[in-house]
Amino acid sequence: MKKRKKGARGFNSVMIVWLCATLFILLFPIFAIILMSFNTSKYGALPFEFTLKWYKQLFQSADLLSATGYSLWFSILVSTSAAVLGIMASMALRRMSRKWNKAFPTLMNVPVIIPWLVQAVALLLLFNLLGIGKSFASLYFGCLVAVMPHSFLITYSRIMTMDKYPEEAGRTLGATSMRIFLDITLPMVFPAVLSGWLMSFVLCFNCFSIQYYLAPFGTYTLPMLIYTMIRAGYNPDINAIATILTIVIAIVIFIMNKIGFDVGQLVGQGHKEK
Repeated sequence: MKKRKKGARGFNSVMIVWLCATLFILLFPIFAIILMSFNTSKYGALPFEFTLKWYKQLFQSADLLSATGYSLWFSILVSTSAAVLGIMASMALRRMSRKWNKAFPTLMNVPVIIPWLVQAVALLLLFNLLGIGKSFASLYFGCLVAVMPHSFLITYSRIMTMDKYPEEAGRTLGATSMRIFLDITLPMVFPAVLSGWLMSFVLCFNCFSIQYYLAPFGTYTLPMLIYTMIRAGYNPDINAIATILTIVIAIVIFIMNKIGFDVGQLVGQGHKEK
């Protein structure tokens, strides 16, 4: 027994060291960017000297701020559309036969597996054939095709495992379909919808390949502008905007996880009381 305990302790120690090394590899580049955004060096080199001039220079740069604003509202538009379509498709599949329940989610996995570069080229050829070309419509639908499967798969997995008795009780009491959806179904699937929306937002914000091929001429999202700036040379403004976005995304993720957890807890308590 003592040998087993020693072996288990040794294994746990190795796993802890492995976990710490993995987290270090994943998080160190982010911390390095945040640190260098406060460094006076133009090339991100040591020694470290604290400064805020890169943030002052950032807010004086109209291009970076406009590109960031464009990326934010465009990602919100696409992720919201993906969430709505994901809910509609999941609710429809819930009422269909088992064949559709197996075939459609499998087809939705195809855009997830295919690389974005291949999707971007294929969508560009398709939109050129349709006469749309590189336009806002092609950019919108291209990003929607890329992110919608992620939102759908998360929402679909929650809806298919959801308890049907609360909805049946609502129908028995004479509630309309819309009232059942708003008062019963939506609160039950809200954490999954929120997770799908957040994932779609992050993916749309970062899908450089599709944006690069489908964005109309003269339109720059933040990833496209950063790519253009890096080609010209290293610019410390990029560290500053990356730091701000990292902090904002971390706060949003914390708030959304908290909201999703609270809603899931309230729904669970409601079922227990019933």
